[in-house]
Amino acid sequence: MELINFILTYFLTKDLSMITAFLCWTPEQMSELYRAANDAGMRLALVPDFSRAPPMEPRGLFRQAMLLDLQCPATETILHQASTSRGFNSRHSWLLLHNSSESFIIEETLSDCAMLPDADVVWSSPESLLDLYRIKPDTQLLRTDLGVARNFSRQQLAALWAALPTAVTRRKDLRNVSLNGISIVTQPEYFKGWTDLRNRQIDTFPKFTYPLMKLAARDLHFRWNLRQVDLYGESHNGSFDGLVGRLQRHEAEVGLASLFIRADRMDVVDFFSETCVLSCAFVFRQPSRSAVSNVFLAPFSSGVWAASGGVAAAAAALLLLLRRVRERMRPGSDLAHFTALDTVTFALGSLCQQGFYMTPAVTSVRVVMFSWLLAALFVFTAYSAKVVAILQTPSDALRSIDDLTHSPMLIGVQDTTYKKVYFLESPDESTQQLYRRKILPQGEQAYHSVVDGIARVRTGLFAFQVERSSGYDIIKQTFTEREKCSLKEIEAFKLPLVAVPMRKHSGYRELFASRMRWQREVGLMNRARRMWLVERPRCEAAGGGFLSIGIIDVLPALQVLASGALISVLLLAGEHGAHAAARRRYCGLRLKQRASTARIH
Repeated sequence: MELINFILTYFLTKDLSMITAFLCWTPEQMSELYRAANDAGMRLALVPDFSRAPPMEPRGLFRQAMLLDLQCPATETILHQASTSRGFNSRHSWLLLHNSSESFIIEETLSDCAMLPDADVVWSSPESLLDLYRIKPDTQLLRTDLGVARNFSRQQLAALWAALPTAVTRRKDLRNVSLNGISIVTQPEYFKGWTDLRNRQIDTFPKFTYPLMKLAARDLHFRWNLRQVDLYGESHNGSFDGLVGRLQRHEAEVGLASLFIRADRMDVVDFFSETCVLSCAFVFRQPSRSAVSNVFLAPFSSGVWAASGGVAAAAAALLLLLRRVRERMRPGSDLAHFTALDTVTFALGSLCQQGFYMTPAVTSVRVVMFSWLLAALFVFTAYSAKVVAILQTPSDALRSIDDLTHSPMLIGVQDTTYKKVYFLESPDESTQQLYRRKILPQGEQAYHSVVDGIARVRTGLFAFQVERSSGYDIIKQTFTEREKCSLKEIEAFKLPLVAVPMRKHSGYRELFASRMRWQREVGLMNRARRMWLVERPRCEAAGGGFLSIGIIDVLPALQVLASGALISVLLLAGEHGAHAAARRRYCGLRLKQRASTARIH
């Protein structure tokens, strides 16, 4: 009865209410344990047949108490199952019953057990309780005497657990063991070392994560056995290549790089620390207004254009009316040659600040012409000033993904592992439409390195989807101040969090997670982030200097000129053809007249 009271008290003081017991006791002892557990409000699952032990999943919704009497036969079956399925972890609190606490007995009994630093295993003998774990498989068991025995009261056990430091605090000295690590270098030809700040856009996140993991190694007192691969890892029928594949096959314990947390990756690896928030956007230089619309129509609203045209038409009509009145009063006056087409030419020419070839002597006509010339001057001044302002002011024509889709800009995407996946997985229909219309038709030519993509952004009508920090690094090095001020960003989708990967169900997960949280809290992670992740360049030349006017800015004017020249040539050709036809008809009539005259004579 004393042993049963100790077992229940032990688990109750650890706030555990569900016990799985591997025992070979007599039926009377089993019944007594069951009744005592029921009275204490605990659920008890007895497993007398060790060959039919329930699965010991390393992850679950609740913690579970595990009781094993090591003096029963076939206990090695349970110990082996717990080792191979990672049952010796923080989810399962093991109490191992034995009559002795001799070191050689413990080593012999648990020689093949994988009790890593996240294990919660206590060896219980009548005179002591020993906390057990290994730093690494195939290393010596480390024992800590908890200073209590089976005859201790519930209050004494509760006081022990309240005063005992956490497992992470007690076990953070890994005693200089070596752990297998895996990192990534995607472009070895440009790799100049983990501290090279000259090419931060190349392998940014391995370089950013490496010093953090080196600091974790010094903090936890272990050594890295480091290997490198050139791929982050993609799934091929459930099997990954690259860094994730090495972790999936248990060839490494930890990845010294920051990866996107994706559902397919979480099936095969664990993530233990978010290192930064990664954002991605289409970066481009906001095109001038003339690149996306006709700047010569932009200065006035449709109402102003209609009013100006109405006033011009009214002036032409009034001049034509005055001419007719003058002709009735004095036939053959100097307004006889002032035709309807002349009035239209005068009205339109005045808008363009052009004079007229004649100055009528009629005062009323002069007043109308002067009034319209003065009004046209005001309109022309306002129009010219607005055109200059539009040409000098940065445009805000592209504000959304839909604007990019329907603009004349070319689209490029940074060449990454999941360069296509995030477009295809995006729930936004605008992003999907952009991918189908602008990216998919280009094939592999749509994907560029950061250097090449940003270089094309600088030259003009090109939008490059890039991880912001990598793009900012190249922009700071290559763009002028005015070019930096013209940059615009449009986010197409949200990227997943970025975290450090580890092999599935690793025994070091909580240990690493705790120390990485400490790095974040004291600012070490933020320091590395400021060093490796470049912020957006500041605009220091906003509003300064002048913009050069290019062909595209005056292209509508050239188009009008070309159209006018073409129409003139067509009219000339038509007039020439009409004149030739008339001449042929005239010559034909003369020949007929001569023939008829000859017949008469």
